[in-house]
Amino acid sequence: MTGIEEGKTRVAALDLGSLTVRLIVAECRGPGRFRVLFRRREITRLGEDLARTGLLSPEARARTLAALKAFTAEMAAAGVKQHAAVATQALRQAENGEIFLAHIRESLGLKVRLITPEEEARLSLYGVLSVLDPDLLKSGPVLVFDVGGGSTEWALMRPGRDNLFASLPLGVLTLSQAHPLGDPPRPEAVAGLKKALKNTLSNFFKTNFPGLAAASPRLVGTAGAVTTLAAMCLKMSAYDPNLVNNMVMTRSQVEELADLMIRLPEAQRALLPGLEPAKAGVMVAGSLTVLAILEFFRQDSLTVTDAGLLEGLLGKVLSS
Repeated sequence: MTGIEEGKTRVAALDLGSLTVRLIVAECRGPGRFRVLFRRREITRLGEDLARTGLLSPEARARTLAALKAFTAEMAAAGVKQHAAVATQALRQAENGEIFLAHIRESLGLKVRLITPEEEARLSLYGVLSVLDPDLLKSGPVLVFDVGGGSTEWALMRPGRDNLFASLPLGVLTLSQAHPLGDPPRPEAVAGLKKALKNTLSNFFKTNFPGLAAASPRLVGTAGAVTTLAAMCLKMSAYDPNLVNNMVMTRSQVEELADLMIRLPEAQRALLPGLEPAKAGVMVAGSLTVLAILEFFRQDSLTVTDAGLLEGLLGKVLSS
C-alpha cells in the first residue's frame, strides 16, 4: 500500500458511530505518538429509525457490517498489529446492540467495545488536545464539543481545576428524524427545530454546566457536523484535515451556510462544495445545532479540530 514503510509497527482505531463508521490506520512513532497512514469512513446510518423502534434495523446492520468487513480487509493488507474498536450512542441505545456486537465479533473476528458517554467525551478531548493550539488553553475556560450522529459529548477545561464531562443524546441523525423538515425545509419546521434546540441546550447547560454561559468559554468543535461546516467554508473538493485543525469559523459563516442549505432541496444541497452527498439530509440539523451552541454562549466564533475520538483512541492504544 502506497506510503507505508516496511518494518514499522502499524496500529488502527475504529469508531462505530450512529451515522458514520470510521477507521484510522497509523504508524507507531513512540509511546502515544503516531503518523497517520490513511483514513476511511463510510456513512452507514446505523442509528436510522432507532428512536422509533428501539432496534438497529436489518438494513443498517448490513450496511455497517459491510463497511467493517472492508475496513478489516484494509487493516490486514496494511499489516496492522494492534487495534481498538469502540461503539457509541446507537449501540448504547439499541435493544439489540449487544447482539449486533456479538455478530461482528463472530463474523469478522473484530471485538468492538461499547463505551460510556463519559469515556467517549474523555477520548474525544484526548484527541482534540493532540492538535489544538495550546495558547487557546491559557485564557480561561474552554468547552470542547463533539456533535455526532446520535449524541453530543462535552468536555469543560478550566485552569487549575479538574475537567468536567457530559453527554447529551442529541445528534444530527436523531434530530433529523425527530424533526422532519421537508424537502426543501419548511419555514415552520425549521423554526420548530430551532426552538427545540434552544430549549434542550438551555436545560442541559443549566443542569451540567451551571453558570458557564456567564464565563464566556472559548468553544472548540470537533466531529462530523463541525468539520463538515469547516469543509464547506473552505469549499474543499478533497477533504484535508490539516486545513481544518485550529481553523477559526465564525458565527456569520455558520449562519450563511445554514441559510443556504435551508433554501435548497436535498438533491441540490448534496452538490455543495465540501458537503459529502450522504450527509445532505442531516446537515441542516447539524448547522442549526452548531449555531444554537454559539448563540447560547454569545460567541462570534469557534475553533475547529478534525482530531477527536479516533485520534484519542489511537493515542490510548499506543500508550498502553
